[in-house]
Amino acid sequence: MATSFVNSSASEPEPMVSQDYQDFKSLDEADEGGKPLGRAPHSAWQRICPTNRLLLLLMGLCIVLSILVLTLGIKGAQLGTDQQQTWESLRSFNKTISVGLTSVRRKRNSTGSKLATLEQTLSRESNETERVKIRLESLLQILEQDSNTLRCQVVEVKSNGSKSGCCPKGWVVNQKSCYWMSHSQRSWPEAKRDCEGKDSHLVIINSPDERQFVNERRRSAFMWIGLTDSSGSWKWVDGTGYTVQAEDWGEGQPDHWYGHGLGGGEDCVHTFPDGLWNDNHCSRSFAWMCEQELRV
Repeated sequence: MATSFVNSSASEPEPMVSQDYQDFKSLDEADEGGKPLGRAPHSAWQRICPTNRLLLLLMGLCIVLSILVLTLGIKGAQLGTDQQQTWESLRSFNKTISVGLTSVRRKRNSTGSKLATLEQTLSRESNETERVKIRLESLLQILEQDSNTLRCQVVEVKSNGSKSGCCPKGWVVNQKSCYWMSHSQRSWPEAKRDCEGKDSHLVIINSPDERQFVNERRRSAFMWIGLTDSSGSWKWVDGTGYTVQAEDWGEGQPDHWYGHGLGGGEDCVHTFPDGLWNDNHCSRSFAWMCEQELRV
């Protein structure tokens, strides 16, 4: 039993040694056949594109990229040159525009200054012309009054003092009329009768010049004038119609006020202190002015 066990164990390693030899021999034969040891079979990519061909392809791509870079560089340089020229042109144009605008502003300021000077000159001339006009009108009025006075004196001389061609004593002449101002106060109807008794009538105002004359000669702030609407429409005492004009009247007048408690409305006209008119009850007492046409 012991001998049999020993023989059995000694006979087992022989196949392993034989196998190792066979493997080594196989490797040695592979080396002798010209094939590289331990190299894996070629892949599909290596069969399609060998190493040399890949290198040539990469070199071609590098050349193409180099050409593209060079071309883009040249184009970029040309573009930069064109852009620089464009900027130069724009700067030159802006400079030209700036110079033109400066010139226009300078001319405009010069023209504005000349216009301002001309306006001042025209204004001074206009004011001077207006003063001369007023002065001439005043001189003409004085000349006309002096002429009327002279005519009156001629009439008196020719009649040996029996006939007066001027205004009655105490009356003031203006243009073609004589005016008399009362010293007392009466109602409008009484003032009307007093003027008629003097061969005249309550003053009739026909122009701005006459209004100014009346306002300068009146002695009282409130003074009856010869305007009434007792007949239903505004008329002067000589029967001439009158159309209401706002510039003749005080604010809010005429108003035909009935709140005075005197009965009826307001049908007779008198002056305010500022010379404008107001309608009032005819029974109130104010001063009055008579007017008489100049007899030459």
